[in-house]
Amino acid sequence: MLHSTIFRDIDDLSKHINNVYESIFKRYGLHRGQFAFITRIVENEQISLKKLAQNLRLDKTTVTRAIQKLETAGYITKIQDNNDYRLFHLCATKSGIDLYHNIITEKNQIIDKILENFPVEQLEQLSLIVKDMNTRLAKIK
Repeated sequence: MLHSTIFRDIDDLSKHINNVYESIFKRYGLHRGQFAFITRIVENEQISLKKLAQNLRLDKTTVTRAIQKLETAGYITKIQDNNDYRLFHLCATKSGIDLYHNIITEKNQIIDKILENFPVEQLEQLSLIVKDMNTRLAKIK
């Protein structure tokens, strides 16, 4: 028997969130995980492939494949570094930026509905707890 059901509750919450987000991504023709790449590229202008891999905690091969798909879809472009021609910086295209804003708007609407009646203090405390749990889990790996 589990000592606490909190992880079961978090797992259930995670499944609900993923289902909602998957339906949003599907409408835009995105596959699971692709929006994380778009988000990091839009929010970190001209991020390098290496930095993106570190940010997402993925290997460079996985990131390279995902970037190729997003580039083919017209959401991002690669710009060669002026000083080191082996390096490329990733930039979102207008389509990628528009996609990002559309999905973020939908996500914010969902978040607002879910959290609308919670006191600010509770939300701040929950945020701190979740961040602390994340930090502790990262150390276990």
